[in-house]
Amino acid sequence: MEDRYKKTETVRKLILKRRNVEYVLEYSNVTPFMWYKGKYRCFYCAEPMKDPVALREHTAMMHQYANLELVVFDRTKNNRNRDAAVKIDVTDISCKLCPQAVNSLEQLINHLIIAHDAEYDVSVPNCLLPFKLNKDHPSCPICNIKFVFFEYLLRHANKHHLAHDYICDVCGTSFQGENHLKMHNRYYHREGGYTCEHCGVNLATLSKKTLHEKNVHMINLSTCPHCPETFKSPYFKKLHLANVHGVEELKIKCPYCPKIFPQESIMSRHMRRVHLREKNVECQVCGDKFFGPYDVKLHMLKHNGDKKFICSVCGKKFSKKSNLNSHFLTHTGQKKYICSVCGKEFAHRPNLRIHFRTRHPQYVTAQGMRVPVDIDEGELVEISRLELETELESVEETV
Repeated sequence: MEDRYKKTETVRKLILKRRNVEYVLEYSNVTPFMWYKGKYRCFYCAEPMKDPVALREHTAMMHQYANLELVVFDRTKNNRNRDAAVKIDVTDISCKLCPQAVNSLEQLINHLIIAHDAEYDVSVPNCLLPFKLNKDHPSCPICNIKFVFFEYLLRHANKHHLAHDYICDVCGTSFQGENHLKMHNRYYHREGGYTCEHCGVNLATLSKKTLHEKNVHMINLSTCPHCPETFKSPYFKKLHLANVHGVEELKIKCPYCPKIFPQESIMSRHMRRVHLREKNVECQVCGDKFFGPYDVKLHMLKHNGDKKFICSVCGKKFSKKSNLNSHFLTHTGQKKYICSVCGKEFAHRPNLRIHFRTRHPQYVTAQGMRVPVDIDEGELVEISRLELETELESVEETV
């Protein structure tokens, strides 16, 4: 009986949420949109666009008579989108029914309820998520913070301006809705884990099972649309398309240096680490600051002392698998990093970079490391001074 009531209540809230969204889209000039693979997409036809101005013009001209009820239903019908708020651009927000000035989504909703008797239910959370879209610096209209990239603005808005009332009993992570919580439990906390159908090994999460199948059994690999090449991750596929097939769309240039990346998130991470030097995630134990949550997670291994990776040759223990792999090279004698100037070989890339800076300083400039004219530039990746320092910071003790 309780489950039946719960399902009925969930359906009721979803209907109210859809009606709330329809009211705002019908009686205001806000522009709904989606965000997928580093591009804005039209809420109505899913056409990708990079320019927010073009998105607003396209929506106003092409979809002014759209069937809102049908479109909103379609965009909120699957489990993933059912709990998510509809993203809207509130640049120059106004009411379509009267000339009354409004400055925010909250003001608009109150105005529609009071002045135009709109049946908007304010008790239903996470209906709409407002943004001010600008090609160079999109901003949060609630707290007026500007961002270099929309993905960081989106992360900020999801964290600070949406209700997270559904808590995982196992790990304490909070979610916007019940469907997101269910997906999380199914993905990360499934009893018994996930068993590989090919070798029988048991993996803790679905993502680990998928990764295992790709790396070990070469299953579900991505394929290049232009040649027979296959890839274990979308990143390497994009890298291949950009470098081998010259797909211009995947050549995303860093605004601070000549480096090019196959996707915007990687370029922005490079900017944050190398050029902006943003370390705003703090360790709760010692107060050290890091670039992101993953870096803190790796750092925490120093505090808890857990060394579960053991060298099969000498028995030495390590907290990270990468440290074990680096250590293992001392047993194999393998040296795969070669100096393009003098030919000296190194087992570890940071050692090659230190060698280049100390032994060949004539090729180090303020912008980065340059190879001499008579050496093929393709043999050596250009490295900035700041990135070199970052590389050295990331080398942890392997004892």
